[in-house]
Amino acid sequence: MEQTDTAKAFNVRLSFWAASGLNGADLYEALATDTTLPAFFDPEDLAAIQGVKPSAIKKHRNRGSGPEFVRLTAKLVKYPRADFCRHLASKFVRRAA
Repeated sequence: MEQTDTAKAFNVRLSFWAASGLNGADLYEALATDTTLPAFFDPEDLAAIQGVKPSAIKKHRNRGSGPEFVRLTAKLVKYPRADFCRHLASKFVRRAA
């Protein structure tokens, strides 16, 4: 899978916040409010960030199991950064020590 520029930026900011001592839900909340990232992501960006094919993002959207999105036209979908990051936070699993 090809990394988009937005996915690369997301990973850089993820590393930054993790190196700053954040983890778990706090890490994703920092990403949700990180204004150095774009306000909206394309489906291809989400696919690259999650390491899946863009068709998987579409399937999740159609099933209602993915993050919130904005449908601008019949074929143009955008994902708000904050909603995507909070969706990732909801999937975070904390293991007992």
